[in-house]
Amino acid sequence: MALENFREILSVTATVTTIIQFLTGVIICASIRKKGISGEISGFPFIAGVLGCSLGLRYGMLMKDSAMITVNAVGLVLQMSYVCMYYVYATHKAAYLKQVLIVLSVVLTTMFYVVVEPNEDKAEFRLGLLCCATTLIFCSAPLATLGDVLRTRSTETLPFYLILANVLVAAQWFLYGVAVHNTFVQVPNFISCLIALFQLALFSVFPSTSTRTKLQNVV
Repeated sequence: MALENFREILSVTATVTTIIQFLTGVIICASIRKKGISGEISGFPFIAGVLGCSLGLRYGMLMKDSAMITVNAVGLVLQMSYVCMYYVYATHKAAYLKQVLIVLSVVLTTMFYVVVEPNEDKAEFRLGLLCCATTLIFCSAPLATLGDVLRTRSTETLPFYLILANVLVAAQWFLYGVAVHNTFVQVPNFISCLIALFQLALFSVFPSTSTRTKLQNVV
């Protein structure tokens, strides 16, 4: 049967798993709070999450897609909470605040453009392209610490659960994109799934003691 027949099921499962993915940030923040400092853990995935959810929410509103609206609205609230939590324990507060302000300026500029653009189809197309880019950035964000992984030969600084969730979520949104015939949903999520699988493979190449346990639990 064609995927169109499973559109509603895919929208529900993709929404639920994406929200669960967003909730993995709680694990990361709890770890940072326990240590009392962010250390080498990157806060960029949270900033990328705010950007992606903000643009995704606006795009969903233009498309009148309830699944996209729901998941991005919930995600935006959670990601903003994580950004605030990370900032409290950030090792380099000034640098992190600068990143936050840059993302905020991009979001505000984009929202202003969508409002003033008289051609809604053109606004939808351009916002769709931007959403594609931010989806890839969000999935690739954990690679910000790839240098540390290669130098220390340890995946301790990579968020295992977030990457695992990325694989599951990207695969489902890709299928949903196929079901609704939306290229801007299909393409970035297919690529994101491949990127996340590569990141997951790093845990097999450079496993630390804790990541070996995680992989055993998954298997």
